[in-house]
Amino acid sequence: MPNPSYHVSLSVFAGPLDLLLHLIERDELDITAVSLAQVTGQYLEYLTQMQSALDEAQGDALADFLVVAAKLLWIKSRALLPKPPAPERDEEDPAEMLAQQLREYRRFKLAAQALRQREEAHQPMYARAALAPVLLRPPGPGA
Repeated sequence: MPNPSYHVSLSVFAGPLDLLLHLIERDELDITAVSLAQVTGQYLEYLTQMQSALDEAQGDALADFLVVAAKLLWIKSRALLPKPPAPERDEEDPAEMLAQQLREYRRFKLAAQALRQREEAHQPMYARAALAPVLLRPPGPGA
């Protein structure tokens, strides 16, 4: 997680960034009340104040901040954007869709098992079926 010495100070929250994410993920804090611009601005100020060479630990802390910031943006965008319309009753039954996916999964699993068995039997070549031979007739007297 981000550097433990880094704390966010907002009107609705003050504390470590990872705690902010935890509270939002558990719906204990409304994401729409959190200004992500302020969170980012405060982190940029924090980086400016450090003004030391960017070593591996600081690079990791920056990467951790970016991960948390991306999660917060994703959560907030889901909260603010309209929900997709509910599926109409004419659409395929979810149980039937699941059954179809399971049938397809089984088909691929069986194919993978067959390939694995061939590999174990040291048959690395996979020939495709030959087409039926085409017989050409010589032209007849009227052709």
